[in-house]
Amino acid sequence: MEDSSLRHILEILKGGGVIAWPSDTTWALLARADSPLALQRVYEIKQRPAHKPFQLLVADESVANELLDPSFDRRDFLILQKAFWPGPLTLVAPAAESAPAGVVYRQKVGVRLPDDEDLRRLLRGLGGYAAATSLNVASQRPAGSYRQALMYADQVDVIVAGKAGGKPASTVFELPQRKVLRPGALTRQQILAALEEK
Repeated sequence: MEDSSLRHILEILKGGGVIAWPSDTTWALLARADSPLALQRVYEIKQRPAHKPFQLLVADESVANELLDPSFDRRDFLILQKAFWPGPLTLVAPAAESAPAGVVYRQKVGVRLPDDEDLRRLLRGLGGYAAATSLNVASQRPAGSYRQALMYADQVDVIVAGKAGGKPASTVFELPQRKVLRPGALTRQQILAALEEK
């Protein structure tokens, strides 16, 4: 993506806008995680209950680690980070006090490093992370093409032209419980195998 296009999208997000982005898994909605108004717009687009938080897409591993409770035992987290990032694994772990309150639920936060260099560039410009969720109304399938994404044109500020990765949504895995909260691209067996190898 050209720098000028990235800057334009970045300014929209910094101003509290909501965008649709073709991520490495599915089409995604992105918004500033520290903007209650932007998050509220995403909840309205999704028609999603407010008690279901959004994940954070992060620019790199160091940003993810800064969002975690300093007292959290990170051994499993670091193993899975090395094994599956960048990629379709969202790790839910105890949140640092500095994590944006709007994406923290029961003192935990979900983080993922996407396999998309343009998206990571965007996230770096936004301070390292953004709130994200699949582009769909709750209980419906995520948008699978640019044409389907255009159905949301009147609800978002920008739809970034492109093609999503076409993979299932990320697997959401909770630590330290080692529990799958949402099945996705990676199986529980794959995740546990990576942990047992170490």
